[in-house]
Amino acid sequence: MQARNIIAIARKDALDMLLNKTTLFFLLAPIMLAVLFAVINGLVANKNASTDILIYNPDNSGVEQFVGKVMVEFPIVHASSALEVANTFGWQGSRPNISYILGVVIPAHFESGVRMGAHPQIQLYVNDTYLGDNSEKLLEHAISDYTRGLTSPQTPLSFAVTTVNLPMTSNYALDYAQRYAMAGLLYSLTIGIAFVPGMLIEEKEKKTLRMLMVSPASWGDIVLSKLLVALVYQILISAAVLIIQGGLIGQVPLLLLFTLLSACFGLMLGLLFGCLCQTNGTLGTFVGLISLAYTLPALVLGPLNAIVQGSPLEQVMKVLPTYYMADSFLKAMQNQASLQNTFLDGAILLGSTVLLFFLAIWALRRQSAVAGAI
Repeated sequence: MQARNIIAIARKDALDMLLNKTTLFFLLAPIMLAVLFAVINGLVANKNASTDILIYNPDNSGVEQFVGKVMVEFPIVHASSALEVANTFGWQGSRPNISYILGVVIPAHFESGVRMGAHPQIQLYVNDTYLGDNSEKLLEHAISDYTRGLTSPQTPLSFAVTTVNLPMTSNYALDYAQRYAMAGLLYSLTIGIAFVPGMLIEEKEKKTLRMLMVSPASWGDIVLSKLLVALVYQILISAAVLIIQGGLIGQVPLLLLFTLLSACFGLMLGLLFGCLCQTNGTLGTFVGLISLAYTLPALVLGPLNAIVQGSPLEQVMKVLPTYYMADSFLKAMQNQASLQNTFLDGAILLGSTVLLFFLAIWALRRQSAVAGAI
């Protein structure tokens, strides 16, 4: 193998792919899909972003003003009843997808009750996704300061706090953003699978394979140059998708490792079919089936996970190596990957890649013999 020959062929193939409108559209398709997913993520995040405070204040208590001073960046929305606030946040904070950062229920006759020595209780509903313990304590302290001006230094006040979206509970918008990022990354990996056989079949259909064979370049140089082009484009597209969708989160080194391993799997699969297929018509059928094999796991572990989790469809998807790609990407993005829960993913991907490598070597030897006889 000669590096000069490999680089020359790779340069020609790389330019041909950019000048061909069909391949250029296919190259940009994952990026356009990533932009679409990013827009969807933004809409979900905006829909679930908690920016308002819901307050029930039947007697126009001054507590509301103190809450407003502490939470100056958040507008106050008035509820018609204490039940409305409770239902908004759910029983014991059971509704994680809410549109408020805080809920406050001020009891009736609050000031008069404090002055009479009663112990009125203020109900707080805290969205822990946006407010932590420090904000909650600051709010309680501010309300307590208000009551000190109404009665003796001893504050006859108690709080009933209900917390929504505890830290151990994954945030709705963030979880969906990670699943959409995983789906976009998985779909981007079809680039290498389609480009490698496409470049080989193009040489066969244009009858230029024989010309390359009689040039100083060997059969190995030809194949390696096409793998190099596909790998570079694959890395660039996958990186762009991750950046656009904000997928470079969690255990990034592990995510990149699984991405590279998945890309190698795709290149070997594409090389195998590139040697076996003879026409673009056959290639189209192959690419369609492969795209389906990548799309279904992306949906099962992605946007549709809440619907199909534990269903027979999810179990069927486990026969596909692409399922384990999606699973490894998602665990790494969610910072939940460990040796125990990703060992199966890595073993299946590595084993499948090695198997495809040896099958591709067999197909290359067969194709080399056919090309030499042309």
